[in-house]
Amino acid sequence: MRLNVLLTVLLTLPVFAQASVASDIAALEQAKGQRGAQLPDFGLPGTRPVRAAPAKPPRMMTLTDGRQVNLNDYAVVVFMQRGCQYSAKFDPLLKSWADEEGIKVYPYSLDGYGDAAFPVALIPRKAGPNEPIAGEILTFFGNGLPIATPTTFMVNVNTNMAYPLFQGETDMGTMSQRLAQMIEADIDNLPPDTLGPVPSSASLTPQ
Repeated sequence: MRLNVLLTVLLTLPVFAQASVASDIAALEQAKGQRGAQLPDFGLPGTRPVRAAPAKPPRMMTLTDGRQVNLNDYAVVVFMQRGCQYSAKFDPLLKSWADEEGIKVYPYSLDGYGDAAFPVALIPRKAGPNEPIAGEILTFFGNGLPIATPTTFMVNVNTNMAYPLFQGETDMGTMSQRLAQMIEADIDNLPPDTLGPVPSSASLTPQ
């Protein structure tokens, strides 16, 4: 009897996990629609229905200068496409790395579809019919960064400050290094446009 109950619980865990991701994205979409074309409020108070939930345990990271930060204060945004061969290779590595590090990933799809790593994805949308480009595209790529997939950004979930991480497919060692560098820049209040060129590879799909 106990074995049957345990098996039932284990089998339903993936469903609950997928439902959690879907509900997170649904909440972001609802908030986005109410505010127009703005950077999504990644977990900010007041943007989601009030619900009883235990506080997330801190996920501490030690920077190269010895300072410690809580990764719960940050998230990674990835722009991807199901039809991008480089996203297909990069996204599973990104998801595995993020799960191991304990940092949230918000995928945005440029072709409207998720992929194997991120089956449920946000879709950039224009705030109105007269808008020339989707608000999220303007927010993240408006500084002249070419629109291409995969492209990753780090976002401070408390201030909504976004920093570009990498453009194109790369290894997770590079991602870890860039994440630490951009967190240091965020703590030191350095504007993203003062940090030099965004590192990139040739393994990307331009738009």
